[in-house]
Amino acid sequence: MLRRTYLGLEICSNELRAVAVQRQGKSILWRGGQTSPLADGILRPNPKKINVNKPELFVIAAKELLDPIAKKETRIAAVLPDNCGQLFLLNLETPLKSRAEGAEIIRWRLKDLLPDDFGAVALDYQVLEENEGGQKKVLAAVISKEVLLQYEYLLERSGYAASVVDFHTLALYNSYRTQFDLGRDFILLGVDGCQLSIMVFANRVLEFCRLRQIESQPERVFNELNRSLVEYRNQHSGFNRLPVHLHSDWQQGVELFAAVNSVFDQEVQWLVSPLGRVINYPQDDISAVKNIGTNGLVASLGGAERMIKRVSA
Repeated sequence: MLRRTYLGLEICSNELRAVAVQRQGKSILWRGGQTSPLADGILRPNPKKINVNKPELFVIAAKELLDPIAKKETRIAAVLPDNCGQLFLLNLETPLKSRAEGAEIIRWRLKDLLPDDFGAVALDYQVLEENEGGQKKVLAAVISKEVLLQYEYLLERSGYAASVVDFHTLALYNSYRTQFDLGRDFILLGVDGCQLSIMVFANRVLEFCRLRQIESQPERVFNELNRSLVEYRNQHSGFNRLPVHLHSDWQQGVELFAAVNSVFDQEVQWLVSPLGRVINYPQDDISAVKNIGTNGLVASLGGAERMIKRVSA
């Protein structure tokens, strides 16, 4: 029986990261993965203008990365840097009769936060929770159409079509959520390169989200966590009891772990890569997977898993 291959491609400012997996029953089967470095200046994430400054070099890197593992599959899940778009948590009272109407209502709610020509942005959203009174908590993802279209066009030139587009932090959460029970109320921290993400969940519903660009230094993470969480901490008496999970692709893990621990009144739980639960993942022969550490491909895996769920739905 031929199995479809699912490709997850994460686009970072300094490299591309990709995985190829297949579905085996309720499990995931490893088919390949690697990274391809991007020279300085090829890509600079930006929410207001096109991100790829050297398109030809980007296309070459994407083809060299994906072609050996694609198994003739051309559809991919593209995971974009957090700072090329924006995420918003909203509470809505208005009924959403259709997805199109919901998008227009959200655009109107965000009109003071979006460009003057807010029709020039692509917007998607997910209803996270709805109470008995009809109030909805909604997560909205927004990206400039110009930025999105450039990524889609360059991937098409590479021979691939972006069937799913996600941001790094959402793909990261999706990857861990499908493999581990993180609890009902918890904090998920992601430190990848210069990206810091903070997500606080209450009853498994996202309640607080903050995304920041930082220097790759543990003390910068410490300072930004304290700044970002001070208001939420003061407003929620149970904050210090929330389990804290940390993901990172940094090499200086000991220093980072110590810095994050000092922010909270408990020991932070360092997340084990979900790749360890993927069937046939070469855990004992890491040389079989080019240029990667296990934590570096978590978001790529999250993108591929989202494609699997979409096909299965």
